Amino acid sequence: MLCCGIKLKRRGNADKSSNSNKPKDAADEAGDSSAAIADPFVKEMLDAHNRFRAHHQTPALAYSPELTKGAQKWAEEIAARDRLDHDPECQGNMVGENVAMKYSSAHTNFPGTSFVDSWYSEAAEYKFDGTEDQIEHGHFTQVVWKASKEAGFGRAVSKTNKVYVVGRYRPAGNYTGEFTRNVLPPPDGKVLRPSADSTKIASTASPRVEPVIGPDDPADLLIETQTVTKTVGAKKIVSITETYRMQDGKTYTKTKETATTTGA
Repeated sequence: MLCCGIKLKRRGNADKSSNSNKPKDAADEAGDSSAAIADPFVKEMLDAHNRFRAHHQTPALAYSPELTKGAQKWAEEIAARDRLDHDPECQGNMVGENVAMKYSSAHTNFPGTSFVDSWYSEAAEYKFDGTEDQIEHGHFTQVVWKASKEAGFGRAVSKTNKVYVVGRYRPAGNYTGEFTRNVLPPPDGKVLRPSADSTKIASTASPRVEPVIGPDDPADLLIETQTVTKTVGAKKIVSITETYRMQDGKTYTKTKETATTTGA
């Protein structure tokens, strides 16, 4: 699964007053429960977030129809482009965002929990020692960000059967200097591991796709492949990055570049 990079946010004057950016129906939305959600996928996403948040001593997120509408619109847009990307309007609107993509040659019915599990898996490398601004784990930190109160989710499938998922959060997380008070450790100090179901899906979702580079250990699981193509002069450079998960839950990446001459 591919997850798009997260940008670290800095608070401006507009952030100081949450009331000025609060939608008129926010109070009504805050009262919505996951039981009122019509889309089972969205309910799975919200429930998975709140299970992880409870483990990190953080209040549950409320369901936001408004954020879900925006997330669905952006999911459809990036699916139409068939390219994973963040919505540039989110940061200006002080809305947090996680995006991800999964692909299988066999099916597109990935459960919502599998996407949230992937975002949360970054917790394995997070340092709960007062270190600020650990944006390299930004998907995880947004999932459990204490100051975020409501969320919405969207899902769309591209013409090439890639499944694009978008999570929207308000207030946004990942503000510089605020990680320690918003990303709390579990009471027992132990982060959760992705569920067995999600691990099974990740390992069987693309049975026909073989690693290009290969793992350090045959037992390591290929969980993400990213291919970037760029043209430099008369050369086309293809960069392949593969991410593997070891049996202890830690991950590592391997990259390979190949160059060919165009127009030859």
